[in-house]
This record gives sequence, C-alpha cells and structure tokens, in this order.
Amino acid sequence: MSRFLVLLRDDPSGFASLSPAEMQAIIEKYVAWGERLRASGHLQLGDKLVDGGGRVIRESSPVVSDGPFVESREIVGGVYVLAARDYDEAVALLSDSPHLRFGSIEIREIEELPG
Repeated sequence: MSRFLVLLRDDPSGFASLSPAEMQAIIEKYVAWGERLRASGHLQLGDKLVDGGGRVIRESSPVVSDGPFVESREIVGGVYVLAARDYDEAVALLSDSPHLRFGSIEIREIEELPG
C-alpha cells in the first residue's frame, strides 16, 4: 500500500457568504467523509489548517513572506495522508470529497525511503 499526501486547496473567500448553519452542514460532511475513509483503513492523518496562517521561506531570498499562497489567493486549507494501492485508487477515494465544491485537491505520492 502506498501513501499519498493530499492537499486541499481553496479560496477562503468562498466560505465568507455562508451562514453558520450552512457552514455547520459543510463541516458535518467533511467529518462524515473523513470517518468513512478512516473506517476503511485508508485515512492515516487528516487535519484542517488554520485559516490565514502560514509562511513561505526560500533560500534565494532572506525574506519570509506571508503564505501559504500560490499564484492566486488559493491556499492549502487542509492536509491528509491517505493509504491507497495507486493513484487511481487515491483519486477514487477522493472523488466524493465535499471539498471539491470549494476548490481543488492535489495528490502526491510519498516516497518511501529504505531503512
């Protein structure tokens, strides 16, 4: 079984117009989705990241910039580690994620180092 890093990307302003009841319903969908993955033995780690936090550092510059922003205002809002046979299974496991309504999901295989 391979391990995959799953990064949930979204524009946080997409959540700004939601009522508290709508936000609670969305949170419940994320929790149920994560519990299904955990119960099936596929979810090894899953956490929402703090809104608006983060920093990006680069060797080429002594400046630490606010982040974790990519080219747009899209940020990484959550991180998971998923166990799956291959990319196809990882994609299938993530295809019903409630996050797809709000943004994209990046999947990267974790290289298992010997030792």
